[in-house]
Amino acid sequence: MRLLLAGHRGYVGSGLFSYLSSRHQVTGWSRREDLLALTPKALARRRVDAVINCAVETDRESPGFAVDSPSDRVNVEGARHLARVLKGSRVAWLQISTKDVFGPVFGPADVVTRAGGYRPKRLVDDEQPFAPATLYGKSKLIAEFFSESHPRSAVIRLSTCYTDFDHPRGNWMVRMLRAACAGRPVPVTRDGLQFRDPLHADDLGRLIERVLARRFFGEKVNAGGGPENVISLLEFVRLAAPGAKLRRLPGGDWGFAFSNRKLRSRLGFTPRVSLRERIPALAANVARGALPPGFAR
Repeated sequence: MRLLLAGHRGYVGSGLFSYLSSRHQVTGWSRREDLLALTPKALARRRVDAVINCAVETDRESPGFAVDSPSDRVNVEGARHLARVLKGSRVAWLQISTKDVFGPVFGPADVVTRAGGYRPKRLVDDEQPFAPATLYGKSKLIAEFFSESHPRSAVIRLSTCYTDFDHPRGNWMVRMLRAACAGRPVPVTRDGLQFRDPLHADDLGRLIERVLARRFFGEKVNAGGGPENVISLLEFVRLAAPGAKLRRLPGGDWGFAFSNRKLRSRLGFTPRVSLRERIPALAANVARGALPPGFAR
């Protein structure tokens, strides 16, 4: 397939680019090219079959929506522009979204305490009501609605996605490992007991291939790493950097994990990559600053 990947230099985008470019013809489209400068002619010239929109501005600090903010320009206006560019075309559109459209879902009554941390009594289903609590979540939900205007579109919502490599931005996993590698205490809230369900970027790539092959358009799905990959932040630190000390901070959530029900029942898809098996490679790559193949700072 001929794919255009917007946001290919971001953390998730770089891992996705590494996987997809080994199997398909992929054009990366980053902030340098500017998503708002993408045109129908540019897509036609490259004979693009599908656009994957990973371009994102993540602001989890601001609770209210702000017009003309970076999140509005990248997340909202970027999706609006894509809707206009793709209008009337046969090019598919995969919009990468986030768990943050659901807001804080888990509280103390929704978890049980195990030896390594909290575990969920239930998992977040695809039909979970929307309740975004941050500018990031609100802007990504608006972007989902824009994608609905294109009949050949689908939305994939991620909880935590990771790669095997270091990255200038990274995610919480990379930031924790950087602190440990520098000999600094690893900052955690709620003693690191909250849980996540990390999905590897290779599994996200396989899911995108499945969505496009099955023409699974007009659908929105939640994609986590599955029950086998549920892990607390404390467990992650103990496995990745056993000697690291913790710096305890106030606040924090209780955890988040998807059920992946729709992925299994409608697409027959389950993640393959085991987080616990990949942690040693991730820790080693962050320690030596190894970036994804082909990535330049």
